[in-house]
Amino acid sequence: MYKKAKYFISGNAVIETVNFDIQELEIGFSVYEVVKIIGGIPLFFEEHLRRLYQSARLKNTKITFKEEEIKETVYKLIQINTIQEGRLKFAVRFHKSGNKLICFFLKPIIPTEDNYKNGVKIISVQAERENPNAKVINYNLRTYINKVIEDNDIFEVLLYNKKHIISECGKSNIFFVKDAVIYTSFSENVLSGITGSYISEICKNGNIKITNCNIKLSDISEYEAAFITGTSIAVLPIKQIDSYSFSANNEVIYLLSDNYNKIVTNYIKSKRLQQI
Repeated sequence: MYKKAKYFISGNAVIETVNFDIQELEIGFSVYEVVKIIGGIPLFFEEHLRRLYQSARLKNTKITFKEEEIKETVYKLIQINTIQEGRLKFAVRFHKSGNKLICFFLKPIIPTEDNYKNGVKIISVQAERENPNAKVINYNLRTYINKVIEDNDIFEVLLYNKKHIISECGKSNIFFVKDAVIYTSFSENVLSGITGSYISEICKNGNIKITNCNIKLSDISEYEAAFITGTSIAVLPIKQIDSYSFSANNEVIYLLSDNYNKIVTNYIKSKRLQQI
C-alpha cells in the first residue's frame, strides 16, 4: 500500500488508505495484476486484464466481473487519488462469502539512472511458486522475498528450484546474453511477463535469437550479460548475481531497452489520442 494514495477501493466502496487491511486479500485466494500508471494511463492494460482472467482459469475458477467493470474501477481510483504516475494493484478475491474486486496503489519502484547504466545486484534463493503461470497472491513467499531484499540491500531475488534450475525473479523475468543470443527459462516454469513478451517480439522482429532452456545456477558465469524485465522497471541490466559479475555495457541490452521504450511511448500516445 502506498501511503500517499488517500483512498483504495474494495468492492463498491471507496475507503481511506489508513483503513486498509492486507489480510482481506488472504481470505480464500486472490489473483491479481500490477500495472504501471503513466500520465494517468495504465500501461498495457489489455494484456494485464487478459492475464488476470487466465490466472483465474488456471485456478479452475471464473471471474464474474466484466472487463469494463475492472477498467472503470481502476480509472476511478486513479482519478480520486489524482495520481498520474505510479503502480496500481487490482485483485479479485475468491471466497465462499463472495468474490470481491480490490484496487490500491503500491509504493513506486523507481530504478535510478545508475541502475540503468551500471546494473543492479541480486542474489539467489531456493524457492518455487506452486503454479508459476498463475499470478496468485502468495503472502508467505512475498514476505520472504521482501525480507531477503531488505536484509541484503539488493534490488531483486533470483529463484531456483531443488535441482538448482533458475526460474525467474521475485517480481521480474530474467534473461542472459552470450554471443548476442538471449537465453531464458521455459515458459511453463515462470509467470509469463508482459514486458518479457514484448522483448520476445522485439527479438523476433530484429532477428535476435532467443532460446528457452534450463539454466543451472552453477552455469551463470558462462554468460556475458544479464537483465531483468518488468512493467515497473522496463529493461534493467544486472551487474552481479551472488559472487558473479556481469557487464551492463552490452549492445543487445541497449537495443532491447531502446525498442521497448519506443513501444511504451507509442502505447501511451495512442491511448491519449483515444481520450480526445
